[in-house]
Amino acid sequence: MARKPTSINRKALSRAEREARIQRWILLATAGVVALAILILAGGFFYEKMIWPDQPVASVDGRPIRTREFQKRFRFVEDSLRRQAALLERESASLNPNDPAQATIAALYRQQIRQINLQLEDPVLLGRAVLQQMIDERLIQAEAERRGIRVPSEAIDREIERRFGFVRETPTPAGSPTPTITPGPGTPGPTPLPTPTPMSEASFRALYAAQLKRWEGELGFTEADYRAMIEAELLEQQLREAFAREVPTHEEQVDVRMITAETLDLANELYRRVQAEGFEKVFADVEAGRVVSATAQNMGWTPVGGLGSLYGTELEKIVFATPVLSTTSVITSPVGYHIVFVAGREDRELAPYYLEARQRQVFEDWLQKQRTDPNRVRYFDWQNRLPRPTIARSAPR
Repeated sequence: MARKPTSINRKALSRAEREARIQRWILLATAGVVALAILILAGGFFYEKMIWPDQPVASVDGRPIRTREFQKRFRFVEDSLRRQAALLERESASLNPNDPAQATIAALYRQQIRQINLQLEDPVLLGRAVLQQMIDERLIQAEAERRGIRVPSEAIDREIERRFGFVRETPTPAGSPTPTITPGPGTPGPTPLPTPTPMSEASFRALYAAQLKRWEGELGFTEADYRAMIEAELLEQQLREAFAREVPTHEEQVDVRMITAETLDLANELYRRVQAEGFEKVFADVEAGRVVSATAQNMGWTPVGGLGSLYGTELEKIVFATPVLSTTSVITSPVGYHIVFVAGREDRELAPYYLEARQRQVFEDWLQKQRTDPNRVRYFDWQNRLPRPTIARSAPR
């Protein structure tokens, strides 16, 4: 009988131990879950703040354009577009709609506002333009470096001053006008402010400092980012000039006169007259308005591309293959039916219009070739790395 309480005590103790052990397991499991949740949250925070911003959205020659760079530029461009639209709205509202000249200007402003809003309403469209501009800057920088082209820090300073309306009273040598820079697509500069009187250096510095403070505080866009963007635009200008110097200033050209008819029947009739009376006589009649539904044009000296851009490459090929002082048969083009007289052919200096077009085109052709080279340019998941919409944005001032 004396051992019975001992058995009961053991059972009670065993039950208490089991309950204590279960409690410890529950506490340990709870602590483990909490620790795991903390680790997951900390890992997510670390990834979002440290790893994700360093992920590339594109690369040029193996050099990444990182998410944080892309997002900063996107915010800067978006902000600049919003402020530009707000400025145009104010300017448009200040114009007199009853004045025809001012009404025309207001219509142009509204058209620009619509174009800006189209970009702002489509983040992917705007993001694509911003990213393309950043890729172009890397390609241009690499080519400029290869050619030994540099932009001195002083040139960046002067360009920033010019954009903010401050012009130093530095005499410009005769015959050497100071070039101006037009910001490229997707990289607008600050909205110009009206300056009825010359800006002092102190005013410029105060305005510039205030703008930098706003950019960095609201957009994360620093002075270094802004100077790098200005440097890229100056480099592009210098590289364009280098390409332009390589374009030949002389080309084979043809001196042509053209009769254009609206219908094939009229063109055939005029061609029969040309064969019987000569081109000059028929050309003069058309030019004087004695022939209905036909026009006469003296195209002058034209290089390859001049006629092709207006009437198609087929017409241009025929004209350049036609002997001097000869007339083509009737040529069909998208805009009518033509009879062309080739008055001359020789190697001549290009007119400024054609030379400037050649110079622009050679640079654009080079840049497009680099853009589409998969060995140089690679794209990553940039669409999913656009900045999240900011709900509380400061209103444009």
